[in-house]
Amino acid sequence: MKNKLYIFFLFISAWASAQSPAFYAQVSKTRVNVGEVFQVAFTLNGSGNNLVYPNLSEFDLYSGPNQSQSMSMVNGNISQSTTISFFLAAKKEGKFTIGVASVMAGSQKLESKPIVIEAVKAAAPQPQANTNAQAQSQQNQGKEKNQYATEITNEDLFVRTFLSKTKCYLGEQLTLTQKVYSRVDLRGFQNVKFPPYNGFWSQQENSNQQISLKQENVNGVMYYVADYCTVYLFPQRSGKIIIEPVELDCIVRRPTKRQPRNVFEQFFGSGGYEDVAIKVKSKAVKVDVQELPIENKPLEFSGAVGDFSYRAGLDKEKVKANEAINLKITISGRGNIKLIEPLKLNLAESFETYDPKVSENIKTNGGVSGSITYNYLIIPREKGEFVLNNLNFNYFDADKKQYVSIPSPDIKLTVLEGDAGSAQIITPTKKGIKESENDIRYIKTGDLGLQKKDTEFFCSINHCLLLLFPVLLFFAGVFGFKRYIRVNSDIVAVKERKAAKLAKKQLSVAEKHMLSNNKDQFFNEVLNALNKYIGDKFSLSIAELSKDKISEMLLSKNVTEEITKYVIDTLNTCEYAKYAPGSVTGDLKQVYADTIELISQIEAQFKK
Repeated sequence: MKNKLYIFFLFISAWASAQSPAFYAQVSKTRVNVGEVFQVAFTLNGSGNNLVYPNLSEFDLYSGPNQSQSMSMVNGNISQSTTISFFLAAKKEGKFTIGVASVMAGSQKLESKPIVIEAVKAAAPQPQANTNAQAQSQQNQGKEKNQYATEITNEDLFVRTFLSKTKCYLGEQLTLTQKVYSRVDLRGFQNVKFPPYNGFWSQQENSNQQISLKQENVNGVMYYVADYCTVYLFPQRSGKIIIEPVELDCIVRRPTKRQPRNVFEQFFGSGGYEDVAIKVKSKAVKVDVQELPIENKPLEFSGAVGDFSYRAGLDKEKVKANEAINLKITISGRGNIKLIEPLKLNLAESFETYDPKVSENIKTNGGVSGSITYNYLIIPREKGEFVLNNLNFNYFDADKKQYVSIPSPDIKLTVLEGDAGSAQIITPTKKGIKESENDIRYIKTGDLGLQKKDTEFFCSINHCLLLLFPVLLFFAGVFGFKRYIRVNSDIVAVKERKAAKLAKKQLSVAEKHMLSNNKDQFFNEVLNALNKYIGDKFSLSIAELSKDKISEMLLSKNVTEEITKYVIDTLNTCEYAKYAPGSVTGDLKQVYADTIELISQIEAQFKK
């Protein structure tokens, strides 16, 4: 066991001497009242010796030096730190500097940065209230503050806007970062109001990662910092431009003086904390945007600012006259690549060009970069040997403060004799059109397939028919509406006409009982459907429907005796099943099909 402990401590010692050391100073506050106690700490990450403290005689020493050590292991990585702390208080008003502390880490001497402490006069104690009204007013004003165990000041939580440059050229890329600094328990953000970035073209960084906190020393005070947002800006006008502040609500978990309300809050420790939203706002930032230099500015400059590369090429080196080819120009690099205007092609008159098709492949991680491709459709109209060599690309390098010109390669193109038909129609005519400076392209020859038309449409036959059509349509609508009202005004006739439709609709309910093998309900629905059908057909109520009456009415309408007898048998079977359900047997599907067929046969004989 002793051997194992010896090996372990030997490993820790060897590791501690091998890790990269760091030494820094920090204070709990940089602005204190006279006599207020604050803490100053000197922390060494790693191992060292010969620690030299700064002169602290301008402060009253309440405690120290106090030493603490910590060691942690995360994902197999061991970290060790030693902290020496003092508790001090300022003796008088003014600004005082905590000087440089030093320590030896091996052969390397590490020094901390000086920290400035501002001591101000302590606030005078508030006089006691003499009346009950004053006491009540003070109690109401301090009610909200007294519900929390600690107060949050502007030094504990704030947001800052950082710019990579405050002086730049027109079109130059700037990086704007919004950082939230916190010395409290920060839980999240909400209600973010970003500035409009007037005068800039903006592109927010695409980052799917969650916002993580990291530590940062600000004037000797350690903060947890969240890089909330990163935006890339490209100024579109010169002069002094102000970037408005960003506003957001920070969700902070604050300890309260409220005691836990039940045993569960007491057990989980949630009774004494509350999440509140605190609004923070950054300061406005001013940017001085300069015009691009006029000296040595190329005539073909297209507004590109950054660092770019360029290439161009044809998809074919040999083509027939009047056949299309594709010129592909690709610009790659970092900068305002999305704002670059398409290059103007200065080709010979025998080439016909069209607006390019633009495709982009842009990334916004660590800055706006990527590539943009222009595909130009070109049609050569004359044969010959051509060299495309006037496609230069120019951009402004803001770091070098100069224009850069990238010459295009000599692109050779061989144009062969075109087809006889196309050459005869197009080639001679184009020159003539250009010389006359007209917009006419190419005149089509041969049979055009033209047809004779009436000289005037007004008062023609077609015109009169179009005027008559709405009138005819109106009278047809009136006639149809009146007929609809007349047909549906006779309630008896409507019932008779719709009797079969309603009976079949009710039989659909019987079909559901048939599928579930519910015989009682099935025969009951079939009986109701037949009675309802016969009652609607002959305008009789259910009470008037007797077997003799039904037979008499069916025979009077020339319904055959066979069908009449089958109707009566079906009604008897359904009534028997209704009052003695257990004694009825038979195929329900066959009864259902026969009933539908029976109604259809009655309808057919009625029409005759």
